[in-house]
Amino acid sequence: MDLINQFIENYKRKLNFYEAAGRLAAKQLEASLQSAGIRAMVTSRPKAPGRLKSKVLIRNSRRAVPYKNMREIYEDIADLSGVRVSLYFPGDRDKTDSLVCDLFTILETKQFPEQSKPPTYNKRFSGYWANHYRARMREDSLEPSQKKYAEARIEIQVASVLMHAWSEVEHDLVYKPLQGTLSDEELAILDELNGLVLAGEIALERLQSAGNERVRNKNAAFSSQYELASYLYNYLSNNFRPEDIELRMGNIELLFRLISRLKMNTVKEIQPVLKSVKFEKDRRNISQQIVDQIITGNEKRYAIYQELRDGREGGGEDSRQAASYFFSQWVPLERMLNRISNRNSQKLRGAFNINTLNRMNVLDKDCLNRIVSLRKSRNMLIHDIEVPEADFITKQGDEARELLEKLGEQFPS
Repeated sequence: MDLINQFIENYKRKLNFYEAAGRLAAKQLEASLQSAGIRAMVTSRPKAPGRLKSKVLIRNSRRAVPYKNMREIYEDIADLSGVRVSLYFPGDRDKTDSLVCDLFTILETKQFPEQSKPPTYNKRFSGYWANHYRARMREDSLEPSQKKYAEARIEIQVASVLMHAWSEVEHDLVYKPLQGTLSDEELAILDELNGLVLAGEIALERLQSAGNERVRNKNAAFSSQYELASYLYNYLSNNFRPEDIELRMGNIELLFRLISRLKMNTVKEIQPVLKSVKFEKDRRNISQQIVDQIITGNEKRYAIYQELRDGREGGGEDSRQAASYFFSQWVPLERMLNRISNRNSQKLRGAFNINTLNRMNVLDKDCLNRIVSLRKSRNMLIHDIEVPEADFITKQGDEARELLEKLGEQFPS
């Protein structure tokens, strides 16, 4: 048996592995896109053995030195496991790019159209528009039994739902012709279809803009996380420079559930909250910083938010009890810090800002350092950034209680 047939037989034995890897990657992507408020369909598939053999034969015929072993073939073929992201709105490609880069280890990125090869037909339209990624899943995103899939290379293709449909037809007819080379007339029809798809993408972009305009109205209510996400992207893009804020949106779906539960899911209710958020560059994403502004100093809202997080608390019973104790001390301390921070300005509302407290010059340096440390622990616990040991959490709770007593004497209500 020659090398290529050996490779195909070996690949057939590994087919379930590549299928499972793609399915896992697609599941991660679908969940992240949904929580970030990006409308898309996500599918996965392993490379079909018949088509893989044709691809390997063509690749081998074009190489200066033919494949020497199976390892060379595996290294050369990047799409044994593929994931396709079909976006409802082509304008979401940049948002999806940030999400993919955060979620996976990126090995290589390609943006289309590219003009590396002259077309065989004098096209009038620009062809395929998409982002392709060669990536691996991060080990820390997988369960222990799934760690083996972190070694699989995944090809992720991101394009509009219209572009994917057209490219599937073109790819099979032009680049993998099963019925001979296409005539100029057939190529012209494909080019014409590409023009219609590009026009369709323009219509989709206008549809997205129209929806964005509708939810800008102060009386508008958000009916889904997708409308909330669109509003937040536009608000942040219009009010901040890209270098001043990192647009890691986080779990917009969870934020939407919170504001819906609190009956705050309107532009009129959310706009004052956004104006009061400082949007600091720390480990919290955008949605987490907005949540912090909404729940600050309010035991009931803290409890609702923790309930909506579906009990995703790390650690065992000791850690959960320690966290409960910590928040029972932190929330009243946070409420006092908000009052101190805002007492000299009627315009300021909500969560305290450490820089504001520093400028006020009413707290000593040791006190400020203790507040910074406690808030860091609070952020790790409430947003699942990290789960410290139970003993450490309890000590932080004691620290919050002592600091609250000290400030209560310095700033009596």
